[in-house]
Amino acid sequence: MDITMNVIYTPGTLALARFVPLLVEHTPWRFRLVANHCTLDEQRILAQAADSSDRLSTLVLDTTEVLPLGKALTALVAGHPHEETFAFMDSDILVTADIAGEFEPLLHDHEAVFSGTPIWAEPTDQVVADGQREISGPHNRTADGLPLGSSYFGIFHRPTLDRVMTECQVVPDKYTGTSTCAAPFRAFLAEHGLADFDFVPPKVVNLAYSFLGLPICYHETPNLVHIGGFSMAAYARMVDTPEPVPAYADEILAFVDDRPHMRRKRAVNERVTRSFAQIDTTGTPWREISFPEPLESRVRLVEDTYLRLGAPSHPGA
Repeated sequence: MDITMNVIYTPGTLALARFVPLLVEHTPWRFRLVANHCTLDEQRILAQAADSSDRLSTLVLDTTEVLPLGKALTALVAGHPHEETFAFMDSDILVTADIAGEFEPLLHDHEAVFSGTPIWAEPTDQVVADGQREISGPHNRTADGLPLGSSYFGIFHRPTLDRVMTECQVVPDKYTGTSTCAAPFRAFLAEHGLADFDFVPPKVVNLAYSFLGLPICYHETPNLVHIGGFSMAAYARMVDTPEPVPAYADEILAFVDDRPHMRRKRAVNERVTRSFAQIDTTGTPWREISFPEPLESRVRLVEDTYLRLGAPSHPGA
């Protein structure tokens, strides 16, 4: 199957480029390393990483600021209309074993497949609870079982994606209202109690598949290890420097709240970012805080993999 996975990097996240070799080691796919308003030094790091395999390439998004995820996905969909699939994954996902053998068979029976639950997410984080008015990142289904897909990892058959976007008048962006969507699809959302929700990208698109009766699935695998929130942690580190905080970082950090899953997310990313920095300077992880199992083992896997793969030069290391 012809799959080119778009992996999006934002400023301050290029420590994650150390995991690029895992992408080609464990899959036959091609990967497009996408620089979303990265610095010239960071773009060079991605170019150097791409030089290691003919299945790696780079793309610099044409933007004067960091594009939010939904805008970046929409630009990538528009910029590559002739590919057999549209695929994306977060740059803070580690591929630790063969995943093509898991996902490609699923694509024979489904029009899109998703994955990537963060290591800090608990089962209750993955279902939209009563009283919530937002479909957020960890949610992959509603309480009545309606599939929501993922904001972290997805593979779409491109012809079907084009049909869904056209018939339902949707794009893979964030939605704070659905007034621009096709009326029959809006009625479907209302029937499921979702009419006035906010949706992280690309979950409105994913819901449109169910409206049209097109099968999608969420497949969890231990072979995708998703840190989840590394870019937010990178932005938080900018606050601790004497330089002015960029507007895009300030805007994202303003949405950080104190729900339990967000506290877990912040704690994991504090540990991981400190570990990466300490590994780069001393060769040992930072483990002054620990987590209950199995989360502790998952975090240690991330740290140990970062250590094993060596130390390429990158800004802020």
